[in-house]
Amino acid sequence: MILNGVTIMKSMTISTLPGLLALLLAACGGGGSSGGSATDRPEQAVPPEPGATGLSGQITAPNGETPIPGVTVYYTGSGSGLSMPTMRSAQTGCAAPPAGSEPWGCTDEHGFFVLEFGAVDPLPGTLPLAFSKGKWSGQASTDALGSYIGALPFPADANAGAPRIAVITGIYDQIEEVLIHLGMTSNPGTGSTALARSMPADRHSSSQHAHQHSHQHTHHTDGQPRTAMAMTEGYDICDLPGVCQEPDWLGSETFDLYIGSRPYGGIGEDYPDMEALFTPGAGGLLPLMEYDILYVNCDAPEPDYADWQNALTEFVRQGGLLYVTDLSSKWVSQSFYGYVDPDEGAGSVDWGDRVQVTDSALRGWLRTMPCGNGNACVDSNGRFLLTGYGDDVLAPTDPAVTPLVTDLGGSRVLTLRFPHGENAGQVFFSTFHTADGMPGSGMGTAEERMLEYLFYAD
Repeated sequence: MILNGVTIMKSMTISTLPGLLALLLAACGGGGSSGGSATDRPEQAVPPEPGATGLSGQITAPNGETPIPGVTVYYTGSGSGLSMPTMRSAQTGCAAPPAGSEPWGCTDEHGFFVLEFGAVDPLPGTLPLAFSKGKWSGQASTDALGSYIGALPFPADANAGAPRIAVITGIYDQIEEVLIHLGMTSNPGTGSTALARSMPADRHSSSQHAHQHSHQHTHHTDGQPRTAMAMTEGYDICDLPGVCQEPDWLGSETFDLYIGSRPYGGIGEDYPDMEALFTPGAGGLLPLMEYDILYVNCDAPEPDYADWQNALTEFVRQGGLLYVTDLSSKWVSQSFYGYVDPDEGAGSVDWGDRVQVTDSALRGWLRTMPCGNGNACVDSNGRFLLTGYGDDVLAPTDPAVTPLVTDLGGSRVLTLRFPHGENAGQVFFSTFHTADGMPGSGMGTAEERMLEYLFYAD
């Protein structure tokens, strides 16, 4: 029998299968059969023609493929008589560059930009460029005036302009797979998705490992990973071929993994427990504060650190970005209780539900992106069918909260964001998340695409 792409051995008893199925499809992140609900192809655009005294290009994620909208692109050189030229398109949708950085422009929903250099005199032989959005920045140079220069990827390395990212693992949601697909790896040849999810780990179990890191993680500190695997009627589910296999990218990631509830390390790659983020170091500083982005996957346990809620609030207040999904909702509701409350009203969100993208910029970008069926991720009304499902929903209690995705009636907010503090810190929460390698997610589900977009939020 085939379940989720995994061959189940015929020697298993009938009584074992119900428990196995319940574990594989429990709680968060199940899957459906397609990655979106639109029946039309994604909205495409040809690269813009820059004209004889201009240049055009496209800003992408580190993978060189995923377009990033709302990126500020600007010239970093200088020339006598430099003045702001008349732009070919309105300067909307991105932050202004540093003073004196002209010409400049914003990328559109396809990631395209155009810069006009007619006012730069004398024109240098090499044109240095910079591009930035939120926590991301990159640099490039070209001499191809009058041409489309192609894709300029954001770097994957924090030393080159990528943000410092910490990911706390969860059982069913795996944002780490989405990050790898975005190119956050030192080995672009890796990136295949594991066939099936690992099973829940007992939070208080422990297991000593003799393995050593095969590579260096800048911020990693020693910690005890949670590694006990669930049993189904006495049968170790990890004995099934491929079920608990380690992904092939493990060890190449350019972000830091911390073990919450999904264990990694069975093939010699141990990672610190999430408690390491909340263990004060020299001067009492929490390692958490060294990061720009923290992602908490669904079903990550709450920290043992007594003051973890205030620590999380301070992380965002200082400018950090916090991303949380589904069963980890208490990381948001308990730390930012003035903004949201648990929504106990109408139960969980299930696969096959049709939902509404209410944010116009997100909706426009999803119209340009292909999902699992090769069609646009959302229909012309900005709606899509869930290929995953979630249990926890948060209800906004502050006008600062911006709904991004709601149910069709608009009464339940399923994905949201809000700012906190004076340093551009933000919180993002999604009831649903990645579809975890389930059927139809080969090209990305609408939920996964949405998380790709939000990772470049500003």
